[in-house]
Amino acid sequence: MTDDQKATRLRYHDAWNAGDTAALDGIMTTDVVNHSPLPGQPQGVAGFKAALAMMRAGVPDLAISIDSLVADGDRVSARWTGSGTHAGDLMGIPATGRPVTVTGIDISRVVDGRIVEYWQELDTLSMLQQLGVIPA
Repeated sequence: MTDDQKATRLRYHDAWNAGDTAALDGIMTTDVVNHSPLPGQPQGVAGFKAALAMMRAGVPDLAISIDSLVADGDRVSARWTGSGTHAGDLMGIPATGRPVTVTGIDISRVVDGRIVEYWQELDTLSMLQQLGVIPA
């Protein structure tokens, strides 16, 4: 069962790397609960699609690697690193052209091959420092 949970989480990862918002429909339930939404991000799969589109608009060459993937029962934890170039508006921050790397950890609860709940911790401070929004 944990291999199936990991496979679902890896499909989510692949959708982010491809910028494929439509793929999220087959990976998450329509009413997936996001316990860590971005400011103004709606709930459900629509919110994840909006977040993915927003991130890809701000960092079009975004590439995310999985550093660690652990499954326990119906939950999968991923520690990841994302990097790219800030080439477009990102959360109201105009493009800087700077490279940016951010790390995070997320936990997905997977039921019947779909993500039904999601939690995330993200190193936003480091990202804002790299973009020059706040001092290092």
